[in-house]
Amino acid sequence: MAAVVLAAVLTVGAAGCAGSSATERQNPVTDATERTVFRILPDPAFGAQNVVPRRPASITVTSGSLKSVELTDAAGNRVDGSLSSDKRSWTADGKPAFATQYQWQGVAVDKNGKRYPISGSFQTIDPDVLVTTTTNVVDGGIYPADLRIAVTFSAPVQKRDMVANLMQITTSPRTRGSWQWSEDGRVATWQPRGSWRPGTKVELDAELYGVMLAPGHYGAADKKLGFRITDQ
Repeated sequence: MAAVVLAAVLTVGAAGCAGSSATERQNPVTDATERTVFRILPDPAFGAQNVVPRRPASITVTSGSLKSVELTDAAGNRVDGSLSSDKRSWTADGKPAFATQYQWQGVAVDKNGKRYPISGSFQTIDPDVLVTTTTNVVDGGIYPADLRIAVTFSAPVQKRDMVANLMQITTSPRTRGSWQWSEDGRVATWQPRGSWRPGTKVELDAELYGVMLAPGHYGAADKKLGFRITDQ
């Protein structure tokens, strides 16, 4: 998907420049001297393309504050978010959508009160296939003690170990168990070691949105639900 990208480079005297690279995002400023340099650090970076939307977009300034921040999609819809108590970072309330261009606008101020415009954009990836899931349990359901939790994917999963680690099962009382995959990689089944205890409360929390399940195949949504095993 083609994208029109606005890149912003902000110069702050001889001290440094605003913007963000992959290195800057992965290696936060830790040196005391570097923390005094005013920078605008967007995540994703200004001009980034094919961004996998695994976490909310954010923007941070060092040695300064954010006066205003606005993030909008290509249709002009504003993305809700919140400013940190120290006014140095803004984080969107949710993860970005797929196949969407987002635009930053705003104003940042350095420690001397000088104002700098925030202007830039990023483009999220357009997957070949969005993979959906269904389960054999529903939120609030009550199930027998021989239950096996099944998650069915609309397309085969190749990265099965990674995906299994992202599908967390929490139980009360604690119940040990593990995921097993069907041969075609479409169904993951969690079964306890032994039988469920009567009245066990169970939560499934699968953070699959934006996860690459196979080349070009990405999770379409997270899934979270709770149920319990019958008392009888």
